[in-house]
Parts: sequence; C-alpha cells; structure tokens
Amino acid sequence: MDSGVDGTHGDFPNLVKNVKVVAPIVDLGIGGALYIDVPNSDLTSGHGTNVASTIGGSGARSGGKYKGVAPGANLIAVGAGEAISILYSLEGFDFLMDPDIRETYNVRVISNSWGSSGSHFAPFDPISIASKRAYDEGMIVAFAAGNDGPGADTLNPYSASPCVISVAAGAAKDTSTATNPLISQGVPGQLADFSSRGIPGDAIHHPDITLPGVAIVAARATTATIAQPYLGLDGLHPEPFYAALDGTSMATPHLSGLVALMLEVNPSLNLDGVLAAITSTAKPMYVQDATTGTTRQLAVWEAGAGYADAYAAVRKATETAGTRTTTVTTALPGWSGNVGLSVKLPVLDVTLVEASHTHNLVVPAGANALRIATSWGNPALDLDLFVYDPSGNLVGTSANGTSTGESVSVPRPTAGTWRVQLKGFLNTPTSYTGTAQVDTLVPVTQ
Repeated sequence: MDSGVDGTHGDFPNLVKNVKVVAPIVDLGIGGALYIDVPNSDLTSGHGTNVASTIGGSGARSGGKYKGVAPGANLIAVGAGEAISILYSLEGFDFLMDPDIRETYNVRVISNSWGSSGSHFAPFDPISIASKRAYDEGMIVAFAAGNDGPGADTLNPYSASPCVISVAAGAAKDTSTATNPLISQGVPGQLADFSSRGIPGDAIHHPDITLPGVAIVAARATTATIAQPYLGLDGLHPEPFYAALDGTSMATPHLSGLVALMLEVNPSLNLDGVLAAITSTAKPMYVQDATTGTTRQLAVWEAGAGYADAYAAVRKATETAGTRTTTVTTALPGWSGNVGLSVKLPVLDVTLVEASHTHNLVVPAGANALRIATSWGNPALDLDLFVYDPSGNLVGTSANGTSTGESVSVPRPTAGTWRVQLKGFLNTPTSYTGTAQVDTLVPVTQ
C-alpha cells in the first residue's frame, strides 16, 4: 500500500492486481470508495513503484541486476495516495482484508512505507485497529519506523503497534558504492542517521529490526516526479528505468520480501513466529563515538534487534515447517589468521595502508548452502569478508562497518576449493578465527 505501482514498467510480471483508490478527501457523510483496476496506479510519485520493486521486482529491464528480494511472490498494488501523501489508508486496509481479495489472492503481507509523526502509539487509532484486525487474520503488517532520527522518541506511531513489525534503515556497505558521496550519505554498515529511534527502556516504542534503506536502487515509474533516474555508480551513466532512494520506506520492502521467503518455506507462520525468527538471528550493530572514539552496541530503542540476516531468518523458519525435509549441518575445518594495519578513507576514496589474509577451503558436493564466519571480537575494528568460488568469481561479501565479525551465506555452492579473504578496512593488526559450515537438505523418513 503506497502511491501505487507502474505496471507498465516491465519489472512486474507478478503484479496480479493493480488498483487506484478513489474516495473523497473530505468526509462528506457518505461511505465507500472506488477501487479502479489500472495499468499504472503510480501517477505522481514513483515511491510505490520503487518499494514494490524491492519487494519482488523481476529486474528484467536491468538484465536481472536490480531484482527484488522475493521475485517469486505475487504482488497486489494499492495506490492509496499521490506524491508523498497517503490519503486513503483505511480504504486500503479495507480492500486488502475483504475476503474476496484476501482469500482469492492469499494476501499474507501488507507492506506500509508510510506513516505519521508524533510521540506515542495510540491503540484505538483507526490505523492501529486495522493493523490489529489484519494481525488477527494471520497477515503480517510491516511499517516503516520513520525518517525523523537520530533523536529519541521519533518513531512512526503506527509502527509501534505490537501487531506490526517496525523497520529501521541501515546503510549497506558495498565497496563499489561506499566511496561515492553522490550515492549514499549513510554511514556504511551502520544505522542511518535519519532512521527514527524509539524511547529508551520502553517495551513498545522501538524499531523491531534494521534492513538496508540507503541508496536502494529499484524500478522507477515512467510517470515518476519524486524518484529521479539513477545516475549510476559514477554519477555519469543514468539508468532511466531505475531510481536510488533513501529511507525507512526502502528498508520496509526488504523486510516484506524477506517475510515472503519465510512464508514460502513455512506458510503456517504468523507475525509472532516471523518476528521471533528475524530478531533471534539478527546481527548486532555498533556505533563509534566521533568524539571519544569508543564503540558501543546499538540498543533496541535505536535499531531493534540489529541488522537482519536474511538467510539465517529463512533457515530458522524451516525449523517448524513440517516433516518433509530437515537441514543437516556439517562443519568444515576452521582456521585462524592475522590481518595487518589497514587504513582506508572512504569519503576521499583513499587507501593509506591495506592488508588481508586468505584461506582456502574445500566444499563438498551436494550442499544446499555454504556458511562462512570470521570473528575477531573487537567491535571497534572494521574488516571485510570476500568469498570466491572455485572459478575465482566473487560470489559473496560482508562488510558491516565496525563489528566483531563478518559472515557470508552462499546458496547451492559448487563443489571444489573456495577462497576466503578477510581484508582490512580500518583496523590495527589483529588476529581472527574462521569457521565454515555446509547445510544439506535431507528428506525425513516418516
């Protein structure tokens, strides 16, 4: 539910219904709304098209490069607003919870990259009541935490409901983009400065989880006025069918797509089960004080449980998914190494000193996933993990900024000798340990 979706874009073969809500802006004392099926419901913004693309766009117009999190999921677009305003939120909830829609299309997730401002959650607010009714029907409602950070008590009150998942925004540290100030103003691998925070110690007013929300490249509506064409990594190669946007609006569809993947392996999950799996597998997040240089772990009121680990959350969802298969984990030989002093200045794109350590490991045939983790224990250090397949192709990276370790999960790994490289980014000479495991799906004997 957003400004709409441009179904003519080419990245939405899975858009099974696209409606524009038409209703009086001012209550005239007569009820009802019209839900008009249209090819393009995103007429004045581009925001909703970007969001839907992140959930489950095919990436076809980019050759698959900008594919969404769950491209196999069916999408229903509810154009409930114009420009940056959501005008018909209750009408949107009514539409999605109508049995003719909910049951016909098996609606399981409602993604809301919009909200309000104000201090406190109001349980009898109409949006809160609508979210509760969706929860009671077994639907998972996601809400953006808001973009009013970094101060405390800035959370989108709709996202504070215990019947929804509140999503904060983090900046993904991709070494190809982190050095380009044109692309991202976020701190790499950390909670975005704009991401709204909750109230310290409050059991309700806090984000639940953090997902990527800085410089998210996704489909751009042909009628977009807010979402401008993506200019490419160097700012000189426009891609007119895509746009790069910042916000918890962009983090929320990452969560919604992840939930779709979890429901695919375990359709019996409700919001409580989804939230437990995502929060219990999240990675802790750290922040370094610019004045004192000390490092601390971000608290729940700031970033929720931490940065979501998509693979770990989906794997957790399979643990109660029935008896068809089970996951057998086999540990590969561990190792240790040392990485020397490294100093990189991403803002200036300058490397003063660089060091790394490389380890080779043998992956057996038949594995469904390869999981690699490195740990050095000091949250003030920043090292990055790179994983290469037997052909020398880079297939996985992890670069979370300052942290106590990095990890990578690779689906369906090719058998053979893999290369694991831990590169220093900003660290003193440090030793680390590495572990590797393979997961194999095994049929369960009845």
